[in-house]
Amino acid sequence: MSMNVAGVSSYHSNTGKWMKQLISGKKINSAADDAAGSAIAQKLKSAATSANVSASNYNSQILKSNVADGAMSGMNSYLSDMTSKSVQASNDTLTGSDKSTIYDHMNVLSKGVSSLSNTTYNEQNVISQGVASSATPSGFDLSSIESATDSLYSAMAANGAASNAASHAANIASISEINQAAALSRIEDADMAAASVGLNTSKTLDQVNNAMLKKQMEDQEEDNKRLLGVS
Repeated sequence: MSMNVAGVSSYHSNTGKWMKQLISGKKINSAADDAAGSAIAQKLKSAATSANVSASNYNSQILKSNVADGAMSGMNSYLSDMTSKSVQASNDTLTGSDKSTIYDHMNVLSKGVSSLSNTTYNEQNVISQGVASSATPSGFDLSSIESATDSLYSAMAANGAASNAASHAANIASISEINQAAALSRIEDADMAAASVGLNTSKTLDQVNNAMLKKQMEDQEEDNKRLLGVS
């Protein structure tokens, strides 16, 4: 019987490789599977992780801005009430007692403004000391209240712009993470149908190779017997 002995002895089974792919769902399970692909995959994983952290950081900024916006909206509500009370107090028909009651109410409202200006997020003030100071009326006259309101409006606009910028940046980071993950999937993920076919083919080749090895060993044993004169 003529046999390709060299071919049999150099046969390398791919059964293990195909089984790993089917079990893990990945065609690259180690650098040995694809050194270049593995290196690229590691870079993509690092980039995806970095993008995820960036998106998380921006989302934290958005949450902080939302807390600040809520606090400043409350301050604006207090200032609006103070404006109404200041106008009311200017009514000459009111008695001193009436005005005193109004000013007592305005004092409560002013304390509300001051309290909200100290709102925190993760133990950090969400409103700067400068804004907190300028948005708190220095007196109960209409001019002081309007000045504080104008300062607050400016701070609210700046906070809104910062929140929009953070939201835009978070979206970009999230898209980057998705793109990196998609690229990683194309490199790492196994073609399950191809792996299944590969496994079946490899098993068949294993069986053929084992049969050939067995036949080779039997023939070698017969040759040895003949050389030794053993029947």
